[in-house]
Amino acid sequence: MSSGAESGDFIEYVSSIASGKKSHYYYSADLSVQVIAGDQAQQTITARLVASDLEINEAGYIDEGVVSTIADYWTSTLISAVHEGRSSVTTSLSVQSIRPVRTAGTVVDVICQASGLCLSGNPHAVARFVDAEDYRVVYSVVTHTKFFKHN
Repeated sequence: MSSGAESGDFIEYVSSIASGKKSHYYYSADLSVQVIAGDQAQQTITARLVASDLEINEAGYIDEGVVSTIADYWTSTLISAVHEGRSSVTTSLSVQSIRPVRTAGTVVDVICQASGLCLSGNPHAVARFVDAEDYRVVYSVVTHTKFFKHN
C-alpha cells in the first residue's frame, strides 16, 4: 500500500488481513468488533465493540482477557498492515484497566496506533479502549511489542 492510500482503502486492506486470521487461534475473530476508521499516514485504526454482560467482569470493567485478546488481534493486524504484511510475534503485551464501563451495551471504540519501531527495533503499538461518545473516558490501555518473523 502506498502512503497516500485513501482511508477507505486502508480500512479495506486492514480488514483483508484480519479476515485471514483463524478464529481457533484468535478468539477475537469471533467477537463482534468491526473496524470503523483508519488512517494509514497516522498508522491508526479504530474498531468498535458493544460491551455485553459476557465481556464485563464482576467489578464492572471490560474483562482483561477480552481486552488483551481484542488488542492483540487488532494491533497485530495493524502492525502487519503498516509493515507491508510482515508476520510478527508478541514479545510483550501489557493491559491496564482504568475504569469500569457504565453498563452492558456501552459502545467502546478501540483506538489502535502503531508507533513504528521501538528502541529495540521491534514493532510497537498501543490500543486505547475509550467511550465512543466521549474519548476522554478511557476504560483500558494496552501496549504491545512484537518482533518480526524471518520469512
